Amino acid sequence: MSPEVRRAFAAGDAAKLWRQYGFRSPEELVLEDVAWALGVAVMEGPLDSADARLVRRADRGIIRVNREIRQHGRKRFAIAHELGHWRLHAAISQLLACTKEDMLARYKESEPEAEANWFAAELLMPEDLYRPAIAGNAPNPDVINGLANRFLVTRTAAAVRFVELCKEHCVFVMCEKGRIKWWRCSKDIEGPLWIDGGTAVSPRTLAGRFFEGKIPEAETQCVGMCEWASKFPDYAEDAMEAIIPLGNTGAVIAMIWLE
Repeated sequence: MSPEVRRAFAAGDAAKLWRQYGFRSPEELVLEDVAWALGVAVMEGPLDSADARLVRRADRGIIRVNREIRQHGRKRFAIAHELGHWRLHAAISQLLACTKEDMLARYKESEPEAEANWFAAELLMPEDLYRPAIAGNAPNPDVINGLANRFLVTRTAAAVRFVELCKEHCVFVMCEKGRIKWWRCSKDIEGPLWIDGGTAVSPRTLAGRFFEGKIPEAETQCVGMCEWASKFPDYAEDAMEAIIPLGNTGAVIAMIWLE
């Protein structure tokens, strides 16, 4: 089965829950209630090296969420991710422990984890609601913060979903301690674009200047794509860049869109 078909299947199953329970807004989506209706109890507790764990026994299950997670949006994504496993992967395992990295997996890295993420993204940020919310907007800090608040997710999840669903060519880059950690881009430029993970962030970018303590967080500027990517489309020599610092974590999101 191709990644596109698997993604459509996972997202379609999440959308089915919205129709089944008649949800109209993210506030109505109480994940613990949905889980209970599906035969799964959600609880918090200690977990070593994992954000959440799913235990299945026949048609009953338990999702344990790491009690050390402070971000409400991160907890919601962890629960939604495990519900994706519950719905999609009954034949794979009776015990699944998912790390923070699993919550970021793509199909090239782990098929089950990617499918659970696609399910979670659609469950928390339904395409029918998200596309109108981002229409005509650039992925600047105010927009991403507003989306995170509206859909009750982290800014990271809101930014990744923006890149996935926007009609423009956009790139998300997670930077930590002055280096590129991971990135996502719009589907149309997945082939022509490549960013080398693990490399130092260029000081000529907003993110690079941020790590040097030189700029306010809301600034947006034009940037040469050669400062970010080792390969990019011919038409994309220049782009716009905005950054979203993630509190005191030492990380910053760079949002880049090609004009």
